[in-house]
Amino acid sequence: MEDQFSKYLRLFGTIFFSAIGFILILALVLIGLRYVLGVLDYIPWFRYVYFTLMLLIPAGLFLSIFSIFFSRTKTHPSKIIRLSSHIFFVLIMATWIIILVFDCITFFKNGYPDIDKYNSYNLLYLVFNVFSIFFIGVVQALALPNEKDWMDKYTDK
Repeated sequence: MEDQFSKYLRLFGTIFFSAIGFILILALVLIGLRYVLGVLDYIPWFRYVYFTLMLLIPAGLFLSIFSIFFSRTKTHPSKIIRLSSHIFFVLIMATWIIILVFDCITFFKNGYPDIDKYNSYNLLYLVFNVFSIFFIGVVQALALPNEKDWMDKYTDK
């Protein structure tokens, strides 16, 4: 009886002290990050690196998504959908490149610390891009021939 009790007590102690240790390590990591990031505020060139990365994130994300869709559209069976999708993808990727260039010019000219001054963070433009990804995907999916269900595949054999 005492042997089982000591096993459960040891198990409870291990779980309890592991949870306490995890919370303490997490708190120490957060405190360390606070001080490290506080030191980075005193480095003058770090602001430029940070804002440059913040300007590149939406353009890089959407350009990579649209380029993947562009390459996958090459094998679409419908020529009209393939051509219209390619035209749309080229136009939208060109607008992202233009907006990225204008945002970089705005940043290096004026150095605004707020993202609302930059066009790549315009909410309507971001919503349009997300909507267009889903819309083109749905249009391409609806243009494909219907798949056979399992009953039709079974009867063909």
